[in-house]
Amino acid sequence: MADDLFFTFTLSEGSFAVPVNYVREVLNYEPITSVPKALPYLKGVMNIRGSVVTVVDFREMFGFKITKPIDKCSIIVLEIEQKNEQPLVLGMIADSVDVVTKLDVVVSENYDFGTMPGRKEFISEVATNGNNFILILDLHKILESIEQEIEK
Repeated sequence: MADDLFFTFTLSEGSFAVPVNYVREVLNYEPITSVPKALPYLKGVMNIRGSVVTVVDFREMFGFKITKPIDKCSIIVLEIEQKNEQPLVLGMIADSVDVVTKLDVVVSENYDFGTMPGRKEFISEVATNGNNFILILDLHKILESIEQEIEK
């Protein structure tokens, strides 16, 4: 995985990444229609070229302190392959979007997250880019968690 390209972005004060092949597009913030009785981090839905897309605030889902108002954020539109199903299109709120880059060194075992708040199980690997650590999200685990919480 060290040679794969990743799309990097910021959630609160942390640097995160997803494989670039999951990213369909990046949008400036647009109004989101709230859905009654939804989980707090499911911000609602938006219309993207005729498709209804659910928008998730991973900052809130992970338990991070919200440092930037939602209307100043970007929405990363992800397309996630699922077994025996159509790909799921999901909007993810990000404080800022960074770059598409190769992440050379990947640490996947025995990483000490220290006092990082939130849901460490959603991190598949830890990469370095220069002196910066970047946490690579496991989008499939995140989707499984959302589905389980909705079913409760």
